[in-house]
Parts: sequence; C-alpha cells; structure tokens
Amino acid sequence: MRVLCIGDSEKNLDGSPCKALSQAVREGGVSLQISGREGAIDTLRDYPFDLAVIQQTSPDPRIIKTIRGNRLNLSILVIVRSPIPANVAEILAAGADDCVCNIIEPVELLARMKAVVRRATGGGVASQTIVVGRMKVCDDAREVLIDGEPLSLTHTEFDILSMLAHKKSNLLSKASIASTLYVGKAPPQSKTIDVMVCRLRSKLREVDIQAPIKTHWGSGYSLVESAFHALEAKAISDLSGQTKHSGSASISIPQTGRGQHDTPTPKLSLS
Repeated sequence: MRVLCIGDSEKNLDGSPCKALSQAVREGGVSLQISGREGAIDTLRDYPFDLAVIQQTSPDPRIIKTIRGNRLNLSILVIVRSPIPANVAEILAAGADDCVCNIIEPVELLARMKAVVRRATGGGVASQTIVVGRMKVCDDAREVLIDGEPLSLTHTEFDILSMLAHKKSNLLSKASIASTLYVGKAPPQSKTIDVMVCRLRSKLREVDIQAPIKTHWGSGYSLVESAFHALEAKAISDLSGQTKHSGSASISIPQTGRGQHDTPTPKLSLS
C-alpha cells in the first residue's frame, strides 16, 4: 500500500506522521511519503498513491474537496485530534472515506487503512503486483521476480524499482524518490540516488535485461518497458530490425498486363 501523509494543521506543516501512523506503517510494510498542505496535489499527481492520510487538529473539509475536485482517484482517511461528530460528518460528506482520532491503536488504524483501499477496488483486494514483461514486482511480499525467479535487491533498490514500475515509462523525479526513501530524515547527497540506480541497472543486466532505466538528466528516471520483453519477442524484434537495415536482392516480376506499347506475343500456328 502506498500512502501520502499530508500535514494540514499549524502544528504539522510537513506531514510528519503521528505515533499511531508511524507504528502502523512499520508493522504493515506500508510505503509512506509525507507532504505539507502546499504541494500535496502536485505530489498526488506525480505518484500513484493508494491512500491519502490527512492529519488535522479538527476536521476541515477544504483539502478533501480540493483532492476530489482534481479527480484524483485514491482513498482518503483523516486523522484528527478533536473528532467533533458534526465536523466528522462534514468531512465524510466532502469525500473522505474514514475519520479517526489520533489516539487510535496502530493495529486498528492499519486495518482501517487497508479497508478503505479495499472498498475502493469494489470489495476485492487491491492489486499490489505490477507486471512489466519478464518482471513481476510484488509490493506486499517486497519481492521482484524475473522469469519467475527472485532478484536479490536491497530494501532501497526494491523501493526504487517498485516506484519505476508503478510509473511505467513516465518520468519519476529524483525528488519523489528522495522523499519516499528518506521520509522524516535529512535528504541524501545528490549522487546517492544515482549510485543506487547504477547498482540496480547492474543487477538487471545480470539477468539479461539491458538498458532497463533511462536517465533524464536534471530530472529523474523512467523505466524502459521494451527492455523487459520476453527473450523470444526481443529476438524476433532484433531479427526484424536486421532485415530492414540489411541489403536485399531486387527481384523484377514481369507484368502480365499489356500496355499500349507492349509487343504482342507471337501465336503458335499448328498445321
């Protein structure tokens, strides 16, 4: 489950998770990113989140209306310090899927988070598996399979590859990677993410996946989906490309139709 925690109060401007949410994230293997009120909509557009958790002092429907007004397709859960019933009813009417008090037990909070995401998928279990050609990324198990075999990755390498897989061939900014990997911590040096991506490329090359990640200088990275095609499909594609670029003999096929200046074919006379 991919969650954006949004700080929507004067005491929580950066989106730092409350104690219950921090523990629920650790115990549930949840991928958490944080954001302040400003920039939250852009972050939600930039990355495919399953759930937005909004932390407020008291229920306020404005940010919920903004999210719904931008037609962002995700679930919303609100954590408040003072759950006044009339105000809770107002934010639920504005489009929130659930509202809880910040002293909730982590185990219950995690269950509620999963429940609202599950309801958003029509009562089924939300798909946490992304398939890109030969690669299968299993978010729940935190595992990457290439041709059905597990690929050995570090915790951060998995997170980066999972983010890229969810974005498909679209650009994933360095800022999004850093804010996800280092939530609540000081951002890394500029080259740190470059080094991790380089190691990820090397591990993918070991399983015959060449040039899997494209660098957009000064911006970020994107997945090259064609690099993950099945070996047979790649071989056919390569052969087709060679045929197009190689010289071929020119064969002239005589025309059967007779034009105005064609020489008539002599008839054979039998006597």
